[in-house]
Amino acid sequence: MSTISDVFAALKKVMLLQEDVARLQRNVEAMASDVRRTRDYADGIDRRVVRLETLVEVAAAQRGRDVPRIEG
Repeated sequence: MSTISDVFAALKKVMLLQEDVARLQRNVEAMASDVRRTRDYADGIDRRVVRLETLVEVAAAQRGRDVPRIEG
């Protein structure tokens, strides 16, 4: 009887591990989605900063001034 209970205990552990792995996979997928959204948001900010830098440079060029660029 002890062998059968050991087998059932091992099967239970395997099933619990499978559930844990599935939960971890869902968490990783959610984090990957968050990273993609954050990257897209940062790209949008970068494009806006480039536009602002261009406006400042054009305005400075019209006035004859040299404007330092923001380096990233």
